[in-house]
Amino acid sequence: MLKKIIYDLTMEDLYSSLQNRLNNVQSIVFMGIGEEKLSDDGVGPYIISELLPYSDNEKVLFINAGTDPMARIDDVINFKPEYLILIDTCTVNKPPGTITILERDVIKEYVPISTHTIPVHIVIDLIIEKLPVLNVFMIGFVPESLEGFKDLKLYKEDSLTLEERSDNIDLPFFEINLTRTLKIEADKLIEIIKKLVKAI
Repeated sequence: MLKKIIYDLTMEDLYSSLQNRLNNVQSIVFMGIGEEKLSDDGVGPYIISELLPYSDNEKVLFINAGTDPMARIDDVINFKPEYLILIDTCTVNKPPGTITILERDVIKEYVPISTHTIPVHIVIDLIIEKLPVLNVFMIGFVPESLEGFKDLKLYKEDSLTLEERSDNIDLPFFEINLTRTLKIEADKLIEIIKKLVKAI
């Protein structure tokens, strides 16, 4: 039986854990959730935005759901994944930067709903109604700061055209400003996911 919460993982442990869990998987959706304007709450959208160039694998779908995962339910259902892996901040009582794996039945206890239009566990339940054999878990980050920013810049302001922005709903609208603590750990997870995607 899986532990409900797994934390204090080294990156090597996290990679091994995900690799074992996803061995021989045929399709996965990675969904980043969070408010990009609130520092570390943007960790999910940040990770997804960095992985979008690797979304040409027909077995993997990257979704930046922002604060409204409800709006992306059909995208998940139509893809018919074996796994839905959520990426968000969590309230596990551990130091900032700690990465946790939360099983589906404890997500509602450790994921704040203040920046989400609808609680994540309700969104999961609605997806499970259509995909009853779907496996769901979350990779959660303990945030260091959830402060908002007064000076907001457009995401990749100097390199993306308005057309490119409007054509890709998974791009963040604003530049994401993670704390250094979270960005270091987020970048490590990005590399792990790249390796996992190549192996699928």
